[in-house]
Amino acid sequence: MSKRKFILHSILKTWLISTLISCVLLILFLNVTNEVRDVPRKCGMNGLASVFTVFWIQFLSILSLSSLFSLVKFFQGKIKTVLCWFLLPVTVSIYSFFMITDEKLSGEEAIVFLIMNLPWLAFWMFYYYRFNIRFNISNH
Repeated sequence: MSKRKFILHSILKTWLISTLISCVLLILFLNVTNEVRDVPRKCGMNGLASVFTVFWIQFLSILSLSSLFSLVKFFQGKIKTVLCWFLLPVTVSIYSFFMITDEKLSGEEAIVFLIMNLPWLAFWMFYYYRFNIRFNISNH
């Protein structure tokens, strides 16, 4: 498999697996923190958080296309490759966290942020590790 195909497959697998894990964790989190009310609401907003999570992970996956820069000769140094794979998505996720929370940190917002970003980042780091094993050892 070529480097380009490997990166594209990594993006798709990361998106799919992290979306499933994040949605399951988010549903569990919302069920655990659900308040008991006497009168049930007619419109539950639990689905909105799941949709936001799916679109957020899709957005991170689209940003991870910057990893294709690592195929260009100029970006093939160790530091530049890491910057291509992680700088843009991590910077955007941290920036969005402070924009959404208005720079105020509460426990629930931090947990939701971790549910939305940690699975994606963990799988993306796994594929970056596999990328280094598969392609960098064979070049030396």
